[in-house]
Amino acid sequence: MSTGIAGQEVLVVDRDANIVKGMPVVLGALGVVVTATADDVRARDLVVNKFFTAALVDVDTPNPGAGLELLRFIREKAPLTSVILMTSRKSFDVAVLGFREQAVDVILKEADCVPYLKKRVAAIAHDLQTASERTTLLEDVAEVHGDFLRHMRDISRQKLDLEDRVLGREDAEAGSPKEICSVLLVDDEAEASIRFATALPQNKGWRITQAFSGGEALDLAEQTRPHVALVKESLPDLPGRIVIGSIKSAVPDAVTLLYDPPARPGKVGFLKMIEGTRVMELLSDYETPAHLVGPLGEVREGIRQKLKERRYLQAFRQGNLEFLQRYNQVHQRIQRALSRGKRQT
Repeated sequence: MSTGIAGQEVLVVDRDANIVKGMPVVLGALGVVVTATADDVRARDLVVNKFFTAALVDVDTPNPGAGLELLRFIREKAPLTSVILMTSRKSFDVAVLGFREQAVDVILKEADCVPYLKKRVAAIAHDLQTASERTTLLEDVAEVHGDFLRHMRDISRQKLDLEDRVLGREDAEAGSPKEICSVLLVDDEAEASIRFATALPQNKGWRITQAFSGGEALDLAEQTRPHVALVKESLPDLPGRIVIGSIKSAVPDAVTLLYDPPARPGKVGFLKMIEGTRVMELLSDYETPAHLVGPLGEVREGIRQKLKERRYLQAFRQGNLEFLQRYNQVHQRIQRALSRGKRQT
């Protein structure tokens, strides 16, 4: 018994009762599990619902030539199953037809062919086992490969953080909003910027620039490149969502927020973050600009962390360019090999 192929399943389809009875004994010595049947309908059901390493099909079961139809069925429904045709006819034509239909072998049903049949089944099972083990190994290598790269990036991040602390440049990332966070306010009310500047003062690191229309907002966005665009839902020229889409096209990194101020005292508005088709509600009970301090503070910190991660990545790429090029080449080779291996198993 070969422990490497033990447990793999083999299907035998033959109208000869002696073969149906004897083949599980003959092939069982290899360690494979044999399902034998004379019923081609049952055989088709088995092929659809189970995986067989190999199928041994009598070319004349249940009637002359019907085994070729079953071979075609197996090739269509279970392309990874290797099909061996068995025949009592010493006919060159049978072999030609079998190989034309992509049988891996055509073997005579004679006693002196039994050792060869066992050898072929063992080889097929062994090849499948080897391919499966190779695929598993490549998957493990790919996983370790990815873990190693992430570990290198973590070390690079820690190194950069340490350098920043030693040199007093903890916020060295370009354009960080930790000191100044620029907000483009798009609101047609003349006093809107005053109200927002009171809640988000410059001495707390906020810079408010107001646009009174959607058209003006796009011009200012291109000029000032704001960290945050805070857009009123109803504007005199364009809907707020349209304005947000235009700003996002001009400044892809900007965080775009849509807000609706209360229509009158006692009513509430909302604050939403718009990211493409995604809409995230940040406040459902917005009343005054003071209510925005918390959500905007979180947005500001998120921007800072994003910029910091970008700086980490740029530093890592610059310091490990040659390694990353080799890593990508090896990674692509592993993925191609995995793809081939999965097709084989």
